[in-house]
Amino acid sequence: MFNPRYLVLCISFAIIVSSSAFAPQSSGRSFASKSALNVFGPKQALAIEKRKNPQAFESTIQGLMKTKGLSRADAEKRYGEFLLDPDGFALRAAEQERKEAGYKDWIEQAVAKSDDPEATRQRIEDFTKKNQIKGTLIMFAGSAALLAYAASNPYVPPGH
Repeated sequence: MFNPRYLVLCISFAIIVSSSAFAPQSSGRSFASKSALNVFGPKQALAIEKRKNPQAFESTIQGLMKTKGLSRADAEKRYGEFLLDPDGFALRAAEQERKEAGYKDWIEQAVAKSDDPEATRQRIEDFTKKNQIKGTLIMFAGSAALLAYAASNPYVPPGH
């Protein structure tokens, strides 16, 4: 009915998955989806914004051209990418800024720009450790609940 090997296997799996699932990861991937199925893109977002509010659109494009030193085409492209995915745009911009400044990751940048680097590093480490423990406990509790359910309600094929 109940196999102790199954329990050990579930617990081992939960520990292995939780040790990597809640660790901070850095990837060079773009945050926006790049699929051939994307029908709505930066050009469409830009066209909609241009029709919706032409004065604000023109003001934004002129502002980008002045502040960033971009050509009109580049300013429109940049604004279209922002309109399509504002969060991804901000994340990519922050990642680019971090790379240009020579930081390895966001943690290194936060520590370097902090008034109290040691306290900042300690806060980040405490936060990461606390959340890894929480994630592990959630996965363990879910596995235990699933195991308890499976043990108390075994599957009986129809007709047996």
